[in-house]
Amino acid sequence: MADPTIQTFCCHNRIRSPPAIKLMSEFDTDGYIVVCLVSSVFGIAGAIYQIWIRHEEGPTHHAIRRRRGGELTLSNQNIGRQIIVWLAVADLCASFGVFLRSALWKYIKNVLPPDSDVDDTTNVIFCAVSSAWIQYFYMCTWLWTLCYAINVRRQLGGARYALRTYHYYVWSISALLTGIGLTVLYVPDADCHNVHDMTTAYMRILPNYVMTYGPMIAVMVANPVLYYQASREVDRQLVARFSQMSNTERNLMTKFKLKFSLINLVFYVCWLPNLVNGILLWTMWYNLPFSMVITVWYIMAITNPLQAFFNTLVYQKWNCRWRLRRQTSTDSNAEVRRRNRASMVYNEGTPLLQSKLDSPSASTLHLHQPSVELIPTPTRSINSCSLV
Repeated sequence: MADPTIQTFCCHNRIRSPPAIKLMSEFDTDGYIVVCLVSSVFGIAGAIYQIWIRHEEGPTHHAIRRRRGGELTLSNQNIGRQIIVWLAVADLCASFGVFLRSALWKYIKNVLPPDSDVDDTTNVIFCAVSSAWIQYFYMCTWLWTLCYAINVRRQLGGARYALRTYHYYVWSISALLTGIGLTVLYVPDADCHNVHDMTTAYMRILPNYVMTYGPMIAVMVANPVLYYQASREVDRQLVARFSQMSNTERNLMTKFKLKFSLINLVFYVCWLPNLVNGILLWTMWYNLPFSMVITVWYIMAITNPLQAFFNTLVYQKWNCRWRLRRQTSTDSNAEVRRRNRASMVYNEGTPLLQSKLDSPSASTLHLHQPSVELIPTPTRSINSCSLV
């Protein structure tokens, strides 16, 4: 799990604070380590599926755009897919870090710095490096989650960022925040337990909590707002494109809102226990309800690595099918032909809602996220809807 409390356990433990010793003893138990191992395996499997196994159609002339000078750039749909892939990459690195750290704790005992005055530099270094690795890559997953929501909102509004812009902000901001928090905690002597007053304790420990929980809370607040705005924009564009709101469009909106809601729900389920843990520790340190804190820790050990597994369920194409109006294969009816021609008119006012005719007899209704493309041509077969 990714929590600043673990990083304080990596300091030299020479003060023998009773609450810290009791928590550390529970943190190093076989039961907790096994839970971390199992959940991290599921997280690794989910990330691998998202990166290498999930089937995606190859790029077509609609999937790439050619800029001046012959350079090829990713289309709106492919940018969204690439953000999902890099989110899975960060999840894979974080879950692997949890697995490796838990495995070493399981088979190499006394990895945590001991409760003594002996030299425990090796323990401190291993604990600090592994915790920093996990915190860094989980912070990257939070920011990639935010980038996906930003990308959805901007594409629906007719704007876009290049993928390299997201890379620049995600990796650099995560490195900066993680570096500041851990530097204040460990430098110069990794003796964050050896404090003489509360002010010193706050100055050593609190910055790392702020740097960790700040991005997490920002995503929890910003993502619902961005997805709410995206839902309203999709609703507006559907009405502008069709000049009405039929059952088909309502079903389409329901699918959109459901996917947005589940993305937010997964993030809250995976990371809200961490906030609860931080609140308990900072408000009730000298009267800790240990059973409650340990329960929250086990929940964190399950939900944090499982983020990658849950993401495979919500960041994917959802196929939804509706039967629209029927059309004869000969298109003998003049009214049907007139409607078909009218459906191919491009609306300049809504550039993200584009119509095209794939074949004379059948077509597919697509709603791509973050780019939106509607093809409402009548068909004899059942239409399909894909949300990416």
